Amino acid sequence: MIIHIVSPGESVYGISREYGVPPQEIIEANALVSPELLVPGQALVIPGDISEYIVRRGDSMYSIARKYGVSLNELLSANPRINDPSNIREGQTVIVPRAEPKQKTIYVNGYVLPGIRMPLLQSALPYLTYLSIFSYQVKPDGSLAPLEDEPLIKAARNAGVAPMMVITNLREGEGFSSDLAHTILTDERVQNVLLDNVEKVLKEKNYFGLDIDFEYIYPNDRESYNSFLRKASEKFRPIGYTISTALAPKMSADQPGVLYEAHDYPVHGALVDHVILMTYEWGYTSAHLSYRR
Repeated sequence: MIIHIVSPGESVYGISREYGVPPQEIIEANALVSPELLVPGQALVIPGDISEYIVRRGDSMYSIARKYGVSLNELLSANPRINDPSNIREGQTVIVPRAEPKQKTIYVNGYVLPGIRMPLLQSALPYLTYLSIFSYQVKPDGSLAPLEDEPLIKAARNAGVAPMMVITNLREGEGFSSDLAHTILTDERVQNVLLDNVEKVLKEKNYFGLDIDFEYIYPNDRESYNSFLRKASEKFRPIGYTISTALAPKMSADQPGVLYEAHDYPVHGALVDHVILMTYEWGYTSAHLSYRR
């Protein structure tokens, strides 16, 4: 898969020729409602098992094909825009299809909001391992704001996808609250109430596991967050629930900033079954232009 950034004057048809991918596949992969209205700077997912290679001095299409374990014909077919394959230039981009067979299994998580259009969800479910339903908002007393999640859980289960309950320190109508997180993480009584409420939802709604997405935690609450995760893991993992956390995309262990400092990578890695690196904090695409930032 490649992310293509739209330049002025580009069209879906032109982009499809550049990557050797049918226009309809690009339209469907990006849920483009008006494919004729691309916006410069818009990010498009180019579907398929492909990557990009920048030609170096001395390269040929044959040497690139051998380097990546694909046939020359496969490489040529993936690059219809290259008019003279015998004369590629240093710095030129070559599309490389992934060699078969694939040797590794990957696990794919998708976040979803209750208002998603069901046909769009159904089109994505075959590619998912986990469907994280966003989100149960935690309240200062440990209770949870209600969420209309039953149709999403049912759709995930029917597709063989694991539905994950997501809890957040979001305040209704606002954003992630550092103060709310502090209240939860520093009051053991509230934590116990919260975890009991979470267990009730997990069981009653047939969730597969729990994703804890606490963000913008005060740096001084780092150890309190670690302790809370330990308590949650010790409560839910022995009774068969998967636990995951959402982590800010840190570039270094000591990266400054309230988004980053309280997320302790080694502790999360030791306590939970998997983590989700929120690289969408650096930018993301959405299903419709009206939803873009």
